[in-house]
Amino acid sequence: MFSIKVRNIESLLFFISAALVPMYFTDFRFDGGSLIIRLSDLMAVFVILCFLFLFSKNKIKIKIPAGFSCILLFLIYCFCNALLKAGLVKALISTVQWSMILFSLVVVYSNAVKNPERFRVIFINTLLTICFFTVLHHFLDGHFIRYKSLGDTKYAFALTGVVLLSCFFYFNDKNYLKPLVFLYPIILLSLERKGILVFHVVLVFYIFYTLKPLHKLFLAAIIASFILIFVIFFDLSFLNDFTFFEYSELEMLYLDEEKAKWISNMHRQSLLENGWHIFTEHPLFGVGPKMLLSYMSHYYVNQGIVLYTHNVFLDSLIEQGIFGLFLLLLPHFVYYIKQSKKMVNREKAVFFSFCVYSYFMLFFMSAGAPSMILLYLPIFMGFVIHRD
Repeated sequence: MFSIKVRNIESLLFFISAALVPMYFTDFRFDGGSLIIRLSDLMAVFVILCFLFLFSKNKIKIKIPAGFSCILLFLIYCFCNALLKAGLVKALISTVQWSMILFSLVVVYSNAVKNPERFRVIFINTLLTICFFTVLHHFLDGHFIRYKSLGDTKYAFALTGVVLLSCFFYFNDKNYLKPLVFLYPIILLSLERKGILVFHVVLVFYIFYTLKPLHKLFLAAIIASFILIFVIFFDLSFLNDFTFFEYSELEMLYLDEEKAKWISNMHRQSLLENGWHIFTEHPLFGVGPKMLLSYMSHYYVNQGIVLYTHNVFLDSLIEQGIFGLFLLLLPHFVYYIKQSKKMVNREKAVFFSFCVYSYFMLFFMSAGAPSMILLYLPIFMGFVIHRD
């Protein structure tokens, strides 16, 4: 009886582990007043408890990607930094939250490498199911484009597309293109600009990678010719006044907060500029975990528009400083240094593509569990591709 129960727990753990990462890109949550609990968080706690139980019975082994153990340095730094700058309570909260997310990724990876094929099927099907029901929800609400009303689900479209592209590229299996045929129009209709752009960047990279050397040279020559023609025949004086920001420094200095409340670009530019100012005042070790909103509130009269900067790297620099961000990114460098000689060229290409996707998306996302999962997606490639 006990062995049957253990096998049942193993099967349940495997299934929920395969669905966990996609579920972070849903909007299922329970509002408990000041505390909001996501369904994915409950699933993470469940898989961690099941994993610890099975590990105590020697039924499962911990598998960690190369370099990921370096994240322990960040956790120690995070706790000490928060303890000094934000107090014991916030130090414990931030460290526990980080530990839960990171350990749940380890649990998911440990299951992924046990049976990569079955895991990949569940992982991709869960993503596709999320995309389907997200579109269905918007259709029933009469929204046939711009699928953005369900929070983090808007990121699921491009993520699913990149995963399908990567599997097709790595396994050379056209079956991964079949769902992409239906998903591609949805990615465009979602109007999630950063997702659309980075999906096409990854697509062009894979196309360029698969071209023969002569074709690559020919394509590069065409691109260079267009650039040369553009430089010679077009007036480029507008570049003297080029800026990534839409609003002037004067408009930011004397911000119309009521206007900024309703104009997204103005609000985001203000958050970015104020966030950068906070970082320049605390560059090395930041202001401490969970302290960004406290410092940001000094820049606004209307506290309702006080938010994170919508840039994970800047948020991390503000709260953890340069040293903290270096420790966050350290596993990527260690992973590549250790694995580069072992990886075949296609694995390197997939790793690079996931890095491009993740880093680009994180430049336009706020800090949270989904963004942290995307941050470490490249070194957890075993979620979608795995080679013994």
